[in-house]
Amino acid sequence: MTRVKAIVLGLSLQLAPLPLLAQTAGPEQYVPAQPIGMVSDFAGVVDGALRQEMDDLLTRLRGATGAEVAVVTLPTIGDREASEVALAIGRKWQIGLKAEIGDQRRNAGAVVLLVPRKAGEPNSGQIRIEVGNGLEGILTDARSSQVRDAMRPQLSSGEYGPGLLAGVRAIASIVAQGMGVSDSVLT
Repeated sequence: MTRVKAIVLGLSLQLAPLPLLAQTAGPEQYVPAQPIGMVSDFAGVVDGALRQEMDDLLTRLRGATGAEVAVVTLPTIGDREASEVALAIGRKWQIGLKAEIGDQRRNAGAVVLLVPRKAGEPNSGQIRIEVGNGLEGILTDARSSQVRDAMRPQLSSGEYGPGLLAGVRAIASIVAQGMGVSDSVLT
């Protein structure tokens, strides 16, 4: 009887990892190795001039406040939720200035993730703003929702660049004001 138990135990230990292999991969598989800049257009939906305008504005925001905002477009996120992928991007790319405990700039980062709409593609047509701990009191869920609502008309009509630019402008203004910096330093 002991031999039978040992064989059953041995087989169960060998077969135990199989369900783990059958699970879908995590959101990390959709995270590019590194950003292209403040605006990483991996879906190819933002023209160069608008990308540069957003990049310049976000660079000025980082210089004035220490806050980092990454704008990322991805062609697909498979069956993953946009919130999971945006969070994975923020963690892998370490968005948000690393500062001392007590410094308002600590973990002051946000990721704006756009997955353009594609017919038949699950989870396409999503926009997500994921906020680091350092900006949670400034770029609240309610304000993030207002930013998304302001972007939605342009995004819905396929005008991804102008929609993202409107969102970046709104986020930059909210963050600057929340960190006690005049909007004038952003222009």
